[in-house]
Amino acid sequence: MNIGIAAENRPNEKRVVLRPDELREITSTHNVLVEKAAGSGIGIKDGKYKKIGARIADAKKVYSCELVVRLKEPKEEELKMMKSGSAIMSMLHLPGCPELRKLLKKYKIVGIAMDEIRDKLGRRRIEALHQTGYIAMQKGFELWGGNPSECVVKIMGYGNVAFGAIQCAARKFAKLEILNKRDFKEMRKHIPGTDILVNGIKWPIEKRGKEFFVTRDMVNFFKKGAVILDLISNPPGHSPIETIHPTYLDNISYEVDGVIHAACWGWPGLDPVNISKRYSTQVAPIIKEIADRGLDNLPEYIKKAASA
Repeated sequence: MNIGIAAENRPNEKRVVLRPDELREITSTHNVLVEKAAGSGIGIKDGKYKKIGARIADAKKVYSCELVVRLKEPKEEELKMMKSGSAIMSMLHLPGCPELRKLLKKYKIVGIAMDEIRDKLGRRRIEALHQTGYIAMQKGFELWGGNPSECVVKIMGYGNVAFGAIQCAARKFAKLEILNKRDFKEMRKHIPGTDILVNGIKWPIEKRGKEFFVTRDMVNFFKKGAVILDLISNPPGHSPIETIHPTYLDNISYEVDGVIHAACWGWPGLDPVNISKRYSTQVAPIIKEIADRGLDNLPEYIKKAASA
């Protein structure tokens, strides 16, 4: 199979989906094209990919491959370069991105959502959930600007992503409180005195953009310079905090009434070296299985993540 490893081309995005170490086994039996400078953000030169048998190519040639692999979701100009019937494997997040689903159908591209590939127990096989929370919490302390041990941190939720934030805050000896469902209905009581409020709960589709635990008027209950972090908000309207909208690696935060907000669409990108290693080790065996079997003979667990 011809496999294209695309460069991550969003502003300040330095990760690469597959490193030479993990790609080596795939290049021994398949034709792999790596987009020029794809690994430069984490210090991997093109020569290292050449050494393991990959070819370096421009974006047009990479996107013309039968299977294209990247981390961030593709844009229309990238899908335009692909051949009808080919596939792209990426963090597609299709339930929250109906426009992308339409584009995949328009260009007759098979979308394989990394975020929907699961094992027999229903767990994601490609993920950095704990790391997302940990990295975001670190950034939250940076945005707040004070001594973390003096910071009052309140975290909404305790799932995999939220637990990463909990662990980070605990390790920095922050004054930590974890809020549960009962607390969410009393946020007016919990906000005063909070230095960093972290949302780690996934908001149900039927409530998105309609109901909020933290409304716009409640922002005034925070001290000036306080921080609201959202670990989940992507795309717009997916947060239980009314004033939250997605931000990006090149412009992570914004202010509303003197309160700093951050809801990065790609928190793991703040630690590109370690996250690239994690994703690469998770992605490589799945790519090899797809390539060995072909797009017409995908295993069932990958079919479930595919959108034709």
